Amino acid sequence: MRRISRRKRTFGEPMNIQDRNMPRSEFLRMMAATGLGLLLAGCEKHASVEESKLIGPEEDFVEKLFEESFIIDGNVNLGMDRGRLDSPMEPGAIKNLTGIDIGGHTTRVNTLESRNKWVEARSDALLKIERVRDIERARAEHRYGIIYYVQSGFDLGGSLEPLSLYKEGGVRVLLLTYANNEIGGGSDSDNLPLTAFGKMVVGELNRLRMVVDVSHCGKRTTLDAAGVSAQPITANHANAEFLAPNARNKSDEELVAIAATGGVIGATTINRFLMKDSSTPATINDFADQIDYMVKKIGIDHVGVGSDGYMDGTQRYDVDYSELLLNSPSRWKHVAYNLHQRGYSEQDLQKVFGLNYKRVYDTILDP
Repeated sequence: MRRISRRKRTFGEPMNIQDRNMPRSEFLRMMAATGLGLLLAGCEKHASVEESKLIGPEEDFVEKLFEESFIIDGNVNLGMDRGRLDSPMEPGAIKNLTGIDIGGHTTRVNTLESRNKWVEARSDALLKIERVRDIERARAEHRYGIIYYVQSGFDLGGSLEPLSLYKEGGVRVLLLTYANNEIGGGSDSDNLPLTAFGKMVVGELNRLRMVVDVSHCGKRTTLDAAGVSAQPITANHANAEFLAPNARNKSDEELVAIAATGGVIGATTINRFLMKDSSTPATINDFADQIDYMVKKIGIDHVGVGSDGYMDGTQRYDVDYSELLLNSPSRWKHVAYNLHQRGYSEQDLQKVFGLNYKRVYDTILDP
């Protein structure tokens, strides 16, 4: 196969992931290096990538865990809306990973075709997850599995029909409300209930075997959705309000309600959602505190991770930035290391970093 010679990229230099001439092995290395941790491109304000390497006696344990386990990030963006992925090639590789792609809160049914073409252009390395068996297939074929997740910028116009069109386009996870809409209340509206139409939407999502997500929903809408859904629901990028009072986080009551459905809450790395004082960058320890709190509150079977950013670590606003290790390609490895030091077993970590989400998808998605 003919390959085009190319100069070596410098650290942080943009890489065009639509380059069809890029060798598959190089693309997979790039994906593995960025897939579970988000490294901030440019990095003038960050230390070198070498500093993100694990240091400690448990390094082999963590590497083995990530080599052999299902790794699922509940909410990470491959960068399809930007047409490129800004990332260095190194460090390291993470194998057998399955990820989630944000459809985007501006995604409409008529934009899904372009997103599908984007994934198909990289079918040697990417696999769109539409059925349960696709998750196993992605792992077996060492491809990066993508589950389309649409955040609520759509307008159903009082009709359930668009939901079927979303499913036909590949969407499998749908956030009920990004802000107040015809379904219910956003995170700044704790007292707005799930509307009568919203209850119909939840029922239709259940029928279509699509995942109901409540990450941005207000408190009452979250509780209502948990009450009416016949299937597990998720909040795939939210933290515990107790540790970080913020309208986007979930109260203990909401955490318990989501867990009662069999669902999962994905702890997110966004700085202002991690701790009470977000004037300084959040650390790996702050993130692990969130996981630990939720595990103690609702049990190990209902907590996961959801980075809520681009694969390269870029967040939309400076206030969102956490410290280097939470924006590095090995971020989840550092979190796993921290949790293991706190007494979390290998089985516990497998659940938090993938198996809990997989259980939900196994339950809901078509076989």
